[in-house]
Amino acid sequence: MVHKIHIPVMGICYTADTPIRVAHLGITSVISLVDDGLLEEYRMAYAERLGLDLGSPQTTRIGRIRSYLDFVADEVERKFTRLCACRFDGGSDKDLYFLMLPLDSRLRVEYDGIFAKTGLARIAAEAALTEKMEPGEIQANIMVGLNHEEAAFDAVRGFAASKVSGALVLSAGVNLSVFEEIAKCKDFYRTGKRPPKKKIILKVSDYRSALIQGRYLAKKGLEVYEYRIESGVNCGGHAFFESKKLLLDVVREFVEKRKELFETTRTMIAKFAASCIAGDNNANASALSAANVPVQGILPPPLPARITAQGGLCAPEDIAQVLSLGIDGVGVGTPFLLVPQATSVDKETRRLLASAKPEDVCISHASPLGIPFVNLQTSTAARICEQKIQEYFAPESEKSGSSELKPGFPCRQHYLCQNIPGFDHPVCMASREYVMHRLAEIDELEQEDIESCKMQSHHDDEIHERSRESSAANACENSMAVIRKKYDKLRRVTLSRECICRFLGNAGREEIREKSPSLHYQPECVAVARGSQHARTREPVTICPNPDIGYFDREYTLLEMMQHLYGTGKRLTPKDKPSAFEIEERLLKNALL
Repeated sequence: MVHKIHIPVMGICYTADTPIRVAHLGITSVISLVDDGLLEEYRMAYAERLGLDLGSPQTTRIGRIRSYLDFVADEVERKFTRLCACRFDGGSDKDLYFLMLPLDSRLRVEYDGIFAKTGLARIAAEAALTEKMEPGEIQANIMVGLNHEEAAFDAVRGFAASKVSGALVLSAGVNLSVFEEIAKCKDFYRTGKRPPKKKIILKVSDYRSALIQGRYLAKKGLEVYEYRIESGVNCGGHAFFESKKLLLDVVREFVEKRKELFETTRTMIAKFAASCIAGDNNANASALSAANVPVQGILPPPLPARITAQGGLCAPEDIAQVLSLGIDGVGVGTPFLLVPQATSVDKETRRLLASAKPEDVCISHASPLGIPFVNLQTSTAARICEQKIQEYFAPESEKSGSSELKPGFPCRQHYLCQNIPGFDHPVCMASREYVMHRLAEIDELEQEDIESCKMQSHHDDEIHERSRESSAANACENSMAVIRKKYDKLRRVTLSRECICRFLGNAGREEIREKSPSLHYQPECVAVARGSQHARTREPVTICPNPDIGYFDREYTLLEMMQHLYGTGKRLTPKDKPSAFEIEERLLKNALL
């Protein structure tokens, strides 16, 4: 990789086509594979925009993922080839490729030196430098915990079947069944002199998790290419407060134990390879052979896995501090939401991001998973949830009766459905079905507490003197007020949940419609674009940056942002902005109980 900064996965749509936008310029980025229907929408939109014939819509999840990744790989290769054919003139995209690099980069130093040369020496230097150019890597993210109807398995299969030679990022917990699925694909193994064609990246928040997962994969003969450390609370979206560890502390632990981690997993891979050769591991060998994975010639990695970190690193001094600890790179996400050259966001949502203040980003109950969710409270989805709450608590005479303000949302994607007591099928906690059920349940629980309070009050009246009846009645009223407040809070939490598996992709759908207004994606016309509405209908958008978005106030060019992050250009945030580590500590203190 030519850069020490990569763009991590954001939401469902925000980095869905980022490799097409920036990979030819040397920047690595990550696509979310959660919504295969949305990926097909992107593929069809690009086909129309570029005048390509990409064939009929795919009808399976694996087919949609594979087809989209193949298209992305082809498009990146096409753009990179065209870029390499350009001349250096100081203002071309080829110059941009090098101008975005840090000043101490070997390629940047060579680039700066070619302008001092003339004639044949200049031509030779340009040709030599062009040979050293390489595109950014295409990476894909799988949320291994979301395996409803084998969605995670199909994502692995789609990625494995594609022509992408990048990395598969495994996030959102541990799912050993997904590891088993990966073990069936030969391209994830190092054999002979060939490194793995497809690599494995583990997104983790602590060393223990990395060690457990790394060891399990090593037992299968699989190596981890990179351990991607993510702040549990300062990355936007779902926040995890269990470990209570700050990002810098986790990074230091990884750096200190890097050799131990490497030697442990390398020894296990070597042992697996030896057992396959000797035939001592017949069960594993036969299973691998059945999946067409080479049992012979598997080799352990020669070098330790890469270590990178991400989560709130939006200022050059924060990035420099983390890199100084000895890791290989950092991920930066939130600021790129304001870079149209890099991310897929519609105009209205970008406007909301540019006008956001740090206090507009807070820990919310928006996630149907019941996990604290760092969310932009001025987003259209957050606003409609607030309107639903106001409608629910309004007096009957003041209710609007709008169908859009009914509690809950229609469940179309089903990605976050869970087995919940009271239902004979998996449901999502943001769905109208669940929300109505839960509100009725809260009503029953509240009534039981109120009746219990009245009985207790009646009992107190009997045992107290008449002169103290008034005091007992007041105590009862106070108790009932506390009960109502308690259950009203539960109602607000229930009504606050957003349909994130749909709404986290809507900004991309809106951008597609802005650029390709002729595409309507009606479900009856395009079967793969499940649940899509007419282009003229705007759907709510959920967007979950970290609080740093409040320190950026406009749209930026890709060059501006990269130079800001490396500290080689104009600073884009105030100098008195709190560091990422101060914000992380504050979020931990303000964690929802």
